[in-house]
Amino acid sequence: MSVAGKAQIARRPLLMSLAGAAGLAVAGAALFEARGLFAPHHPPSPYDDLLAQLPDRDSAARIGAAYLSGHRAFDIAGAARELRKRFASHSLAAVLENDLSEAHMAEAHGWVLPETLLALCALAAKAG
Repeated sequence: MSVAGKAQIARRPLLMSLAGAAGLAVAGAALFEARGLFAPHHPPSPYDDLLAQLPDRDSAARIGAAYLSGHRAFDIAGAARELRKRFASHSLAAVLENDLSEAHMAEAHGWVLPETLLALCALAAKAG
């Protein structure tokens, strides 16, 4: 088969397309990694498996600090043990729904919230 019968691919548009695709890949990777740069970073704690349940750890820590101001005898190790038992077979939503249905509620500076949520918030406050 002769060269005249084959379709010719121009180099310049091919190189421009490849450079554009590489640029998009680099921009996508940068955006993916950038969200980690601006997210709050917390020191590692023995309760990170539990604190991962919280959508906003900083706000939870503020609620937890309010709760702890009225409950000085909060047993952090016992609370973590109890929470791990609860989350072993249920999701956060299911545990909170159970707390609500059984009226397991507690108060933190005028806010009445499920006990499990307040225990998680107190862990967040203690973990820093």
